[in-house]
Amino acid sequence: MNVISWNPVLTDHQSYTLEALQQAAKCTLTVYVSKSEHPSRQVQGWVNLHATSLCPKLIPENSWFQYIVKQLRDQRDAVHLFASPFESPRLIVTLMLAIGMGLKVFLISEPYSPISAGYQTDKHKLINSAKALLRPYLYHFYGALLRRRIAGVFAISTLAASQYQSIGISKNKIFPFGYFVPRSEDLGEVVPVTNSKKSALKVIFIGTLIIRKGLDVLIKAIKNLNRDQVVVTLDIYGHGDASQFDLDQSSIRYCGSIPFGRAQAVITGYDLLVVPSRYDGWGVVVNEALLAGVPVICSNRVGAGSIVEKWQCGSIFTSENVSDLESKLNDIIVAPESLANMRLAARKMSAILEPEFAGRFMNEVLSQSSTNPSCSWYEGLN
Repeated sequence: MNVISWNPVLTDHQSYTLEALQQAAKCTLTVYVSKSEHPSRQVQGWVNLHATSLCPKLIPENSWFQYIVKQLRDQRDAVHLFASPFESPRLIVTLMLAIGMGLKVFLISEPYSPISAGYQTDKHKLINSAKALLRPYLYHFYGALLRRRIAGVFAISTLAASQYQSIGISKNKIFPFGYFVPRSEDLGEVVPVTNSKKSALKVIFIGTLIIRKGLDVLIKAIKNLNRDQVVVTLDIYGHGDASQFDLDQSSIRYCGSIPFGRAQAVITGYDLLVVPSRYDGWGVVVNEALLAGVPVICSNRVGAGSIVEKWQCGSIFTSENVSDLESKLNDIIVAPESLANMRLAARKMSAILEPEFAGRFMNEVLSQSSTNPSCSWYEGLN
């Protein structure tokens, strides 16, 4: 089996899984990208250290249409994987050509965002609102073109699975999936925690400081809990303007950015990761925490929350609901033994978050070696 992977940009949380697929299938893997780097991700400190090992081929700026037609013709017998194809106009064209040529095509796709908040920035509010209104109609259009001809969809989150089913993709063509990174090799290091409140619950937030990430919701919940005394401390890490948030620099502190690849090592110094996003297609930081054995509280609009819910390695609150998040944190404060149970659950299930596990699952689907490939991350569709 030959596999061709088409990507807007190849990032590390995709490349590890593709490499694992290549090893599991013992196949030839060729990777094409529209761009070598994602500018907005670079600003946030992303560095694609591992992705370069797959030697991705850049689709040329000039004569790109002729180039992709030639690659598709030369690889008619291959399996074509399209990762986030609707992010790039060129990949949309490539996808439609592959479908029209009758090639075996699978998508790897997050859900489309149902909210108007910007994905990478809080700028361009009117444009983002217009996009939010148009997305459902665009996806129904894509569904009409794809549903009879596509071989399958690796749906990144239960929301993605339900969205693809709603546009006409058959349930038996939708396979639960996610993003995957390996367990860090330096987790043995002890990261000092400078918080002097030894009895307080130590919470960490990692994410871009924008509306979509919901940091304001988390801060309000913690301030409510800390009215009488400090029972929760919060350290905030991420790119952006921290001055827009109500920080006291004592119980709630901004700690700057974490060097790329060091998230797991930093997270180990905390009791809990909270991901309060108004929307996150997946949320790789959830993987990072669970691989480090640290429980997670996240909103019900975080794709990776499906893992947290199934494996009981944390809890889920209703997005933007401050009182619900406050309640979930308070449950842990009043019953600290629950945190130990969540840690144990995280350690038990962390192996299934390794890229090797995902690569084997993907190989089962692509090679059709199993009529009902088993997915352990979360439940698919009812």
